[in-house]
Amino acid sequence: MKVWQKILLIFTLLVFLIGGLYYDTFYVAPSRFKVRYETISSTKIPTQLNDVNILFFSDVHYNNFMDEIRFNEVIQLINDTSADIVVFVGDLFDHPSNNIPSEEVLQKITEQLKSISAPLGKFAVLGNHDLESETTKEMISSVLHRADFEIITNRSIMIRNKGSEAINLIGLDSQLLGIPDLNTAFATVSPNSFNIVVSHTPDIADSLTPDLVDLQVSGHSHGGQVYFPIIGAFYTAPYAEIYNKGKYKINDQFVLDVMNGIGTTKMDIRFLSDAEVVVYRLKKTIEPTPTPTTE
Repeated sequence: MKVWQKILLIFTLLVFLIGGLYYDTFYVAPSRFKVRYETISSTKIPTQLNDVNILFFSDVHYNNFMDEIRFNEVIQLINDTSADIVVFVGDLFDHPSNNIPSEEVLQKITEQLKSISAPLGKFAVLGNHDLESETTKEMISSVLHRADFEIITNRSIMIRNKGSEAINLIGLDSQLLGIPDLNTAFATVSPNSFNIVVSHTPDIADSLTPDLVDLQVSGHSHGGQVYFPIIGAFYTAPYAEIYNKGKYKINDQFVLDVMNGIGTTKMDIRFLSDAEVVVYRLKKTIEPTPTPTTE
């Protein structure tokens, strides 16, 4: 092969590669939803909650790029996991104070959310877009309530599975446009119990008391929507500037998981930050029995 033929071949391959990446980023990836499965193990997980699956999803941003058809795919994906518990981590609509959802849209999304099955309960915290005004807060809270989601802002609840043993689910308000109240949320939480924190904004991790947390799950960042290896996220949202994508170990004591979310904002694009829901399986581990010694 002559030099000019090699150059032409390389150029052609680059054109196809760039064209394929462009097409995927703008036309495929925004609606390519996946389930990311994780397992968390602890001696503090009660036997009665061993193998319980908790699904987390965030950043729907309905009423702009996310529509009824696209969201139906997400609902089906969630139900196909057969999760025991479902937790929504904020931002149901995209700028609802400016792009006010119609009554028809509110009714439809309520029906979609209500169709999510979770035998041990459905829970939610609000995100910054949900909190744009008192009107949006009341509107979105109403949708979630009517869809059988219990809002757990700045409080903890005990989750059981056909018995008296429990884990704690602690909800915190968004750092952006909200007022996280750690004292109230953790008032009855013990370091001896297994504790999961849910906060829309991930950077609050650095404000938590490490021995009171085993897992924190957050959204807000969208994983940048556009993410470059080595360089990182194209855009970092306020309060997702320290932690913006994937899993982190905080103070060598608890795991922070920052989800990519399922919707898009500003532009309907995703690059190396696929839309996702995350399922955590709880695994009870047994403390090793000390080996008897003789003197």
